[in-house]
Amino acid sequence: MIKLKILALLCSIIFTANLFADKYEHHEKNEEYKHHIYKNLDYLNLDKKQLSELKEVLKRYKKESKRFYKFERRKEKELTQIIKKRDFDKIAYEKILDEINQKSKKIEIENLKKIHDILDDTQKEKFSHFLKEWRIE
Repeated sequence: MIKLKILALLCSIIFTANLFADKYEHHEKNEEYKHHIYKNLDYLNLDKKQLSELKEVLKRYKKESKRFYKFERRKEKELTQIIKKRDFDKIAYEKILDEINQKSKKIEIENLKKIHDILDDTQKEKFSHFLKEWRIE
């Protein structure tokens, strides 16, 4: 019976806290972004010229991403070989990780720069809410 009372108390505290929580403009709470689909750019209301330019950027990005993932798989195999050796080569392992991260970062930055150049200020604001989607992981 005591457990039930504690559970009821905790539930009421959580419910009450949610009622008094600050309202903030976050894309998950914002009606404008409620039905967003991963990497869908319809919410930006692009004009025809922007759409055409963006399609070209995304085609190149897709090719670059495929090349990156092949590169990453090769590097992961190298990391596996380092782990299998009797002595762990920390410097070699770190160097390979740095290569993967540098290549990933370069592709992400170049792609986002191209997208940024296409968008107007309002579109950049909207796009910023979904920036994490555009990371190469």
